[in-house]
Amino acid sequence: MPETLTFHFEGALASSHRMNFYESARFQYAAARLMVKLAQFREHGKFVKKITTASNFDIELVSQSDGSFNINVEDPGQGASDASFMKISLSDLLAYVSERIVEKVDEDALANAAIANRGRQTVQEMADEDPAVALGRLVEASLDNRALTANLPEGVRDFVKRRVAELHRERRLDISQGAISRIDFARSQQLVGMSAPLISEMATALRRSADTLEITSSVQGQTPSVFFLDRKMANEIEVAVVDKDITPILGDITQFNKDNGWGKLKIENGLKTLNFSIPYDLLPAMRQRLIDHMKRDLVFLQAYFVRDRAGEVIRLIAVGILPTPSE
Repeated sequence: MPETLTFHFEGALASSHRMNFYESARFQYAAARLMVKLAQFREHGKFVKKITTASNFDIELVSQSDGSFNINVEDPGQGASDASFMKISLSDLLAYVSERIVEKVDEDALANAAIANRGRQTVQEMADEDPAVALGRLVEASLDNRALTANLPEGVRDFVKRRVAELHRERRLDISQGAISRIDFARSQQLVGMSAPLISEMATALRRSADTLEITSSVQGQTPSVFFLDRKMANEIEVAVVDKDITPILGDITQFNKDNGWGKLKIENGLKTLNFSIPYDLLPAMRQRLIDHMKRDLVFLQAYFVRDRAGEVIRLIAVGILPTPSE
């Protein structure tokens, strides 16, 4: 079934239906390589380093209408043949890789966001309501009515859009669980290693051309969000390098959100604290085991290290749990 993916930019130059040519070109090149390589993986369970005429799938750029700035591409979908490595939409594969590359909503940052109709008051200062509950109500209301976010304060609007994109990804990963199960450990590493630098390249479009990027998928009139970046997230992704290999790390988990997989891990005898996130499709299998290990103090995670340009680890993507060495 054909699927249209829309890369929608808002703010800055995009508000005048313009983008910086260089930034736009870099974004389109990275996005095009990502989409074609995901299509290759969907078909063959692997992708090639160099895209040639023979390995270039028929994903087309379609005309755009006036607005902030939209780039629309159309994937013709898969045929009825059973020869494909996996039956899955490109947006579902995009959800799979972005769950591993884009950091989850940080609860500490959430606590300082201002909620609509409460003036300058922060969520943390609202004695009558838990910040997660307050944001949760806005997110639930916005899931099926995108227009509701338009009147929210800018900081809250971006939080809501970010969490809505996360929830839509989670739903997609639930529905496509059967297909995703074909992606083994080695193939997952290959996908993350290929996708991370291309998503980083896509983030350059938020330097001057736009303030936010949202990717939506359109099938049979529905346009759920798949991916959202604001300028702060883009800045972090641009300078971040995701390790291609998985590394075991021992630490003390001090915070863990069992619903979305975000948490904090103390390492180096408590001298350093790192945020970590668990991809949603792995969360059900890891959740209880992680909680059980937390009760016994240290947890031995299998994780991708995300580093800054100096090589320092800035956060983790947890994908497995090993027996604690002292056990």
